[in-house]
Parts: sequence; structure tokens; C-alpha cells
Amino acid sequence: MKKKILIIIGIILVVLIICGIVFFINRNKVNQVNDVAKAPTTDNAEDSSQVANADIVIINNGNIQNENLIDDFISTSNNDQASTLQIETTTDGTTKNVKLEFVPGENTNDSTENTVNQTIMNSWASYEDYQKYYGYYKLTTDDSEERFDKLHYFLRRKTTDGEVSLILYSVNKTAELEFPVICKYNLDSSAYTKKFDELMYSQRKDLGINQIAAKNQFDNADFAVYTFGGDVSITVEGNMTYSLEDALNQKIITVQDIIDQAKMDEKYGICETGYYSDGGSTEYLYKDYTILKYNTLDGNKDLVIGMPGQIINQVNKIKQ
Repeated sequence: MKKKILIIIGIILVVLIICGIVFFINRNKVNQVNDVAKAPTTDNAEDSSQVANADIVIINNGNIQNENLIDDFISTSNNDQASTLQIETTTDGTTKNVKLEFVPGENTNDSTENTVNQTIMNSWASYEDYQKYYGYYKLTTDDSEERFDKLHYFLRRKTTDGEVSLILYSVNKTAELEFPVICKYNLDSSAYTKKFDELMYSQRKDLGINQIAAKNQFDNADFAVYTFGGDVSITVEGNMTYSLEDALNQKIITVQDIIDQAKMDEKYGICETGYYSDGGSTEYLYKDYTILKYNTLDGNKDLVIGMPGQIINQVNKIKQ
């Protein structure tokens, strides 16, 4: 009798153990199925969002993402290649979508032919003629579409009080408010960088030119550095100020830093630029000073920092 009871108890234990094993296996399978079902949905959503967002400039309450797409669009349109720029701006929960397209015109790369045709067209051409020949920017917002021919407009940034505006700039416009604004965003969320805090120019009464660095004295291998009609100082780390000569001698900055900063400021519309047909000399025009970088056909590549406004003609007379 006892033997039968033990057998029955043994059978019951075996059945319970088997049931437990089956339950454990099934629970693991359910969990694995759920994990598999959930994981791809989340990952795919994130991946899809990232893929979609990678092709769009996103501005969220002034902070920009994918700003490099603006640079790509400027580069391709300047080279007369068809391109599209999409911008999504969200401010306080309200979203605005903007699409800017460049449509190439029928003009060729022959500058002589372009000059002749431009002269002829200026006497009779309509806006549609300019758009057809030179190409045009097509600006589409949520409720409007406008076209701007490339002869009279080009895309640029303008920075005021820490805010960057992407505008279609025209030399024919007299008021900046008339420029079509594509978007606005905070400078501190952009790719803008500074090599030093501030360059300061203190004008003297004389118009003398002082050499700060001879050729190859620092990293200026093939040109000299001068100041014109004033003294230049550099501020770094908030409140540490050095004369330009001391800053270079102590390696606080390099000559290339000055040039790179001027190019960066030009890109963001912090300074204006003037170009010359002497081989490619450039003036970077700031409110308080001008940086002149020579690049003449006769080999002059000197760097000159002087008073605000055009200085190249005055410097040329003095240096002759």
C-alpha cells in the first residue's frame, strides 16, 4: 500500500515538474516575441525620423540642426546646379515649412557671352526673361510662392544681436527689411566659431603704416602683416588683452587665425566684403576696422588692418 502511495506521489511530482518546465518555456517565448515586436518598431521609428530629418533644416525655438544643408545649397546654387533646401521652423509649438529651390537658367559659363547678353537684356528684358536666362530661386511657404532671378539676388546670412537671418540679398534693395527672409536662428546654436574674443582697432592721428610681422616671421610664409593709421589689440579669455605684436610673439593667436576669423565672419554676415580685380584682393569691412588681404597678380599677399571703410587705395599710395 505504501509502495503504491509513493508511486502516485512520484507521478504527481513528475507531472508538476513537467508542467513547470512547459510554463517556463512558453513564458520565455512570449517575452521574446514581445521584445522582437517592440524593438523594431522603436528602432525603425527613430531611424526613419533620423533619415527624414537628415534632409531637412530643423529650427526649434531658434536652435538649428543640419545647418550644413544651407552651406550645401549655397554652394550648388552658386555653381548653377539645381538644388532644394527644406526648412522646418517650430516656435512655441507652431510649425512653419519653407522650401527654397534653385532652378538653373539657360546661360552658359562663357563670361564674355554673359556680359554681352546681360547688356542687351538690360534694355528690354522682363523679370521672366531674367529668370529664364540666369536661373531663379523659388521660395515656397505654407501660403505663398515667389521667384527671384539670380542676376539680382543671391543667398547670404546676416547676423544681428546674436540672431542669424538667411536672406535673399539684392544690391538693388535700399532697406534690409525688404530682403526676403528664408529663416532665422540663434548664432550660438550654429557652426559659428571664434579664434579669439575680439580684435580692437584704435585709430591714431597719423596715417602711417607699421609692420607687425615680416614675411615668414610666424605662420605668414609669403606675406607681411601691417597696421594702417592705428594700433591693434587682441582680447582672449574674456578680459586678457594683448597688442597684436605681443599676441603673435607669445603665440596667443596666429596670423592665420585672423584670416580664418574674417572668413567665418563673412560667412555669417558679421562683416561685409569687397573684392578687387587686381588678382583677388579682399577687404573684410567691420564696423570699427577693416582687414585687407592682398592677393595681386604681381604677388603681393600682405595683410593690413586699418580704419573702417575702404582702405586699399590709400594703402596702395603709401606703399608705392
